[in-house]
Amino acid sequence: MKLLYLSGAPRVSTQLKADAGGARAHILGVINGFKSMNWEVAEFIVGNRIMKSGHKTDFQKSLSKSVFKRLAADLIRITYGMYNNRLSFKKHAEVDCVYERLGAFQLMGMKFRKNGVPWILETNSVLYEEAKNDRKSIILSGICKKMEAQAYHSCDYLICVTDELKAMVLDHFDIDPAKILVVPNGVDTDRFDPESVTPIREHEGFTIGFVGSVIAWCGVDVLIRAVDVLKDEIPLKVTVVGDGLKKHDWETDCANAGLGDTIKFVGRKPWDQIPGYIGGFDVCYSGQVATKSGKMYHSPLKIYEYLSMGKPVLAARFQDASNMIQDGVNGFCFKSGDVNDLVQKIRDAYKRYQSGQFKPDEIRTPVVESHSWKSRIEYILKKTKTLN
Repeated sequence: MKLLYLSGAPRVSTQLKADAGGARAHILGVINGFKSMNWEVAEFIVGNRIMKSGHKTDFQKSLSKSVFKRLAADLIRITYGMYNNRLSFKKHAEVDCVYERLGAFQLMGMKFRKNGVPWILETNSVLYEEAKNDRKSIILSGICKKMEAQAYHSCDYLICVTDELKAMVLDHFDIDPAKILVVPNGVDTDRFDPESVTPIREHEGFTIGFVGSVIAWCGVDVLIRAVDVLKDEIPLKVTVVGDGLKKHDWETDCANAGLGDTIKFVGRKPWDQIPGYIGGFDVCYSGQVATKSGKMYHSPLKIYEYLSMGKPVLAARFQDASNMIQDGVNGFCFKSGDVNDLVQKIRDAYKRYQSGQFKPDEIRTPVVESHSWKSRIEYILKKTKTLN
């Protein structure tokens, strides 16, 4: 069986220097998951083509500050998307299935579906709403919504990463709920293996670490406020790995609070260094807050990556965290956005860290057994009757 993986978003790439590291990990996870099930996999990833041509893909910051740039980018994406729709089909017409990661103004799987090829579509948000309100990366949200609706109606199966996202999709679009599969993120347990990496530490002593996009809904500001409360109680340090729209603001907040030496923002690091940075954390942080939609519908890759590295996690109590985190065993859940609750959970985690109660092997083993990308693709293939 042959699969074609499609991605039309210009920022999304599997190249080592890709800006969107989470998307890169997800794409490679799905591709390698299918390969582990003995599928042949071809790729048509627009972000890879852009990077090969020498163009830089990180333009989110500039887009968020300019209406005219967003409008121009929208028109380019629509036009370029039409071109890529034709080109992807021309190059890869002979496949058994296409799997597409949905991007704004992109419908590459549509032509394949019209020619009888099963189309699995993956969405990680109500795209038109997130892109306009949270990422501030588009202007033509009405057109984006119409194209998103067309994609959802036309695909054979729609992958949503959480039940919350499924509910939101059904609330925004009139589609058959039977075609929706809820499939959380997974992890490459070979790459995120503490035995295969050299830890990278930015601080001496007890360190809480975060890896990801430094944007509003990641909740790093909640951690900053908690550290400010605890700064005279616990010898606590924080390392933040990543870049994003809130990085400068939060660095300024830390400086103003006298936490410049306590909380270190190291910026975006190469993809192949991320396991090493996680290996250098003592406890990891995944503190999402609700987006401007009022909901948190993401499936945080970082939770699975942290746990795969045998690290305890302080996680906001949403679906994936509630399913994965056992308080006192592999971390603690706290109420999203609640500084006081997080402060207490940091105290609890520090006590267990000091006494050696967190057992890396016990933290890692369940992830290896049940949450690899191979296990996710096994589930998809089991549920997609068209492919069996």
